[in-house]
Amino acid sequence: MNIKNEKSSESMVDICDRVSKISLYALIVLLPLLFLPWTANVLEFNKQAALIVLAFVSFFAWLLKVLISGKTKINVSLAYLPIVLTLVVYLLSTVFSLWKYGSFWGWPKVTSESMASVIGLSLVYILVINIFEKKDFFYLALTLVFSGMAAMAYGILQMLGLFIMPIGFTKSVSFNTIGGITSLGIFASVLIPLSMVLLIASKKNLFRIILGAAILLEASVLLLVNVQVAWWLALIASALVFAFAMQRRDLFDGRWLIMPMFFLALALLFAFFKFGIPGLPNRPVEIFLKQKPSLDLTLKSLRTSPVFGTGPGTFNNVFLKYKDLSFNKGDFWSVNFDWGGSKALTILATVGISGALAFLFFIGYFIYFGINYLFRKKSADESGWNLGAGLFITFLVLSISYFIYSSTLTLDFVYFLVIALLVGLFMPAKKEFALKSSSLLTLIFTFSVTVVFVFGLGILILEGQRYVSAASYLAGIKDWQNGKTDSALGELDQAAVISPAVDLYWREIATANLQNANLAAGSQTLSQDEKSKAIQLSINKSVNAAKNATDVNPKDSANWALRGSIYQGFIGVVQGTEQWSLDAYKEAIKLEPNNPDYPTQAGISVLKQISILTKDQESQKPDLYKQAKEFFDQAISLKSDYAPAHYQMAQLYINQNDVQNAVLSLQLAAAAAPTDVNLAFQLGLVYYNQAKDYGKAAAEFETAVSLNPNYSNALYFLGLCYDELGRKSDAVTVFERVTQLNPKNDLAASILTNLKAGKKALDGISQ
Repeated sequence: MNIKNEKSSESMVDICDRVSKISLYALIVLLPLLFLPWTANVLEFNKQAALIVLAFVSFFAWLLKVLISGKTKINVSLAYLPIVLTLVVYLLSTVFSLWKYGSFWGWPKVTSESMASVIGLSLVYILVINIFEKKDFFYLALTLVFSGMAAMAYGILQMLGLFIMPIGFTKSVSFNTIGGITSLGIFASVLIPLSMVLLIASKKNLFRIILGAAILLEASVLLLVNVQVAWWLALIASALVFAFAMQRRDLFDGRWLIMPMFFLALALLFAFFKFGIPGLPNRPVEIFLKQKPSLDLTLKSLRTSPVFGTGPGTFNNVFLKYKDLSFNKGDFWSVNFDWGGSKALTILATVGISGALAFLFFIGYFIYFGINYLFRKKSADESGWNLGAGLFITFLVLSISYFIYSSTLTLDFVYFLVIALLVGLFMPAKKEFALKSSSLLTLIFTFSVTVVFVFGLGILILEGQRYVSAASYLAGIKDWQNGKTDSALGELDQAAVISPAVDLYWREIATANLQNANLAAGSQTLSQDEKSKAIQLSINKSVNAAKNATDVNPKDSANWALRGSIYQGFIGVVQGTEQWSLDAYKEAIKLEPNNPDYPTQAGISVLKQISILTKDQESQKPDLYKQAKEFFDQAISLKSDYAPAHYQMAQLYINQNDVQNAVLSLQLAAAAAPTDVNLAFQLGLVYYNQAKDYGKAAAEFETAVSLNPNYSNALYFLGLCYDELGRKSDAVTVFERVTQLNPKNDLAASILTNLKAGKKALDGISQ
């Protein structure tokens, strides 16, 4: 009986061991390649889900193996210290974050910077150095390169326009499984030294052939991407391989120096001379934040949140609050940035000084570790030293990339993996611990396992819920786009019910229900009573959802702007909404003070308030006009060519019968947006109605018609202008066009009859 139990235990131990190792191998294969079409964030969100699930499955299997076998082998060293310090700092930063949920989970913030991702990456590090033996590290590194080959091959096909996936979003030259185009170039650069040393260390010809192909793919990616960051990193990588080889000529076969020398020459050529290769497709343009403005933003943010920053993944909040006015002068003034100019600056802004110090200690510790074991201890194992050198150089190149560019979850995973392989390769032998049934160590270990298991199981359950809600959200968006209104609202509601802390879901629900109220109002199938009930229900849902968005994340200006917009739509319908709208926009202005749209919208709310004043409230008009003008002036001071602010200023002047300033404001608006047909039409109306300048009015209506030949209102007033200017035949031609576009319009038909009879257009007609 005991023999059977022992065999059963050994079998379970073997199964747990296999599950633990296979999960990590699967993670190495999947992370560079994985993307799924079931969530809005097709890359990072799915990669994070795979990271969390497989890392915890591996961890649970390892713990179960230890409990069943009653013993374990663990690497005991200070190499855990940088990981523990990073976890503690990120945890504290998350606790004090502007939005704790977003900082912990990432989506809809930056997934790779989240606390959950850091936990997953740390688990990978701990597991690799404890469950694998040194003989396994070569194959782990080889698996990473093979997976990277597949990712790079797919990226090359994408850049060449050869779309092999039958999924809509993949049919773009800018799409790849690593991240942006520059991120793909960085990925190729950091794999160069690892591929080289694995090729040198490999004893099998098949592996050498495949690794040779990997090096060719890396070179091809660099040539196609052709960005300076990737070339400089490739230059550093090849220079380091050459330097390490020269340092240990006793272990490094000098015949292989041709590889780093080739990449060194190639990288020098493209890094310094910056030219394109004729015949290759142009790479997609990427917009990213430069180092100088990133540093300025970071320093401003540190004045208010110096120790733990604003929270992991919240750089977008920093950018919106502290961005310089100069951003409003460019074509991309409304673009937001989730990353700083580099990962290092992003960490400094979002995790604070403590995060930056932990980051520097992390890098410094492993630099010391690598130098110590590669050069001071003089390992005599040729293949082990070569592999260690490749891992160390990969780590150094990725570390440098963190100071000059942003990162992705795939690059961060590679970073933690190569560090774990480096540490595991050079660490002394593991120490074995026996878990005796009555020992204090067993009690402590069992308690720790229980706590970790409960915590990990909780994260897995929550991650599953998040994934279901993200899938429901995307399904709702697709249903809405396809006109399936009821189904879309149901999916969006389900997403918010499952993950009520995600403000994005509430914003979409608010917007969709507001649009649904408009659809109900225009319905031809509902009775008046049914319309009223449907409209009221949709309005209530919209208002409640907008409020929920600001409740779950009060530090996001978009939430307050949406809330203000919804209240603005009910001014004059629901009492008090004029002040609620104004208060919401003021909150948005606090969080994003340099966005000209928010003061413009606040001014519109004031104008709407003026429009509903009763006769007894006429005395309030001067103060309200002054308040509205101050908001529009504020918007124009933020962006002098912001057309909506000039347009609303013109409406204010029109209401005050100030024709001269109204015309000036509309001219400024039209100059800022010369292709805006509505601005040309509105300027023409002012000339026609207020100024009675029919020549200028006709010119503006002609502009509107040139932009939209079927714009009936512009054609109508253009015909009236021609009539006033004595251009009868032109007026007839225009109104013939109006009647063609509007065959059931009796007014247009009557005007055309007058014109053909030689009468004034509006003769006998009350316009």
